[in-house]
Amino acid sequence: MVINFKKSELITRIFSSVIILFIAGLSITFGGKLFEWTLISLSFVIIWELIGFDCNRNKIRILVSLVLTLSLLFMFLNYYLLAFSVYLFWVFIYIFTVKPKDLIWRILYTTVILCGLISISNIRINIGLIETLWVIACVISADIGGYSIGRTIGGPKLWPKISPNKTWSGTLGGWGLAVIITFIFINLTNEIIHTNIFWAVMIAIFAQLGDLAESALKRSAGIKDSSNLIPGHGGFLDRFDGMIGAFFLLFILSIINIQQWIF
Repeated sequence: MVINFKKSELITRIFSSVIILFIAGLSITFGGKLFEWTLISLSFVIIWELIGFDCNRNKIRILVSLVLTLSLLFMFLNYYLLAFSVYLFWVFIYIFTVKPKDLIWRILYTTVILCGLISISNIRINIGLIETLWVIACVISADIGGYSIGRTIGGPKLWPKISPNKTWSGTLGGWGLAVIITFIFINLTNEIIHTNIFWAVMIAIFAQLGDLAESALKRSAGIKDSSNLIPGHGGFLDRFDGMIGAFFLLFILSIINIQQWIF
């Protein structure tokens, strides 16, 4: 019975992964409005999950999530002042309806989520498909490298109070695999060059920071997963926390106008 259960769980995880990869691959490949609407939908789900850390009243979760999603929509439509106004309104209703425990950290993390999604859209639509795929590949490889190397080698814990299973060996393994993936892109494409090796490590670091940030918020809220929306995986925030961290780095670089150092 145990073996059958584990096989069933594995099949569920694989099936969920295939569906997510298919939808993500389709929207990333076509880009444009399809990609933007995919990000808008993703933002609603992620914010809904995050609000659930403090509030189990679904109507409030939906309402507050819709307001912030509307801010992202206006941003994509280039109505920047309106987007910022809606964001400030969201902060107001978030404080007085959800009443989160760690208010400042919740608002900061939500802002990071928005900035990360804006950055993903900007890179895919204004820079290119290959560059977007490279960043995503670095994040995924950092996650895979961290998990596999960490479990194989073990050793000192990275931050046991926040994430007991993460190790320094896994962290370094994630950086290493991100570099290897970058070498593959360098050899197969013209868009990614050798200077991107440094940025691959930086992307891996920020992806891991995004993971740790979400782990800290979940530990503070006393929960294991952000939701159970993805069978066998948990929630969307659990799957995209690293992406959010990595693309937030690129958002910062674009704000200080040095994104051209990478692309």
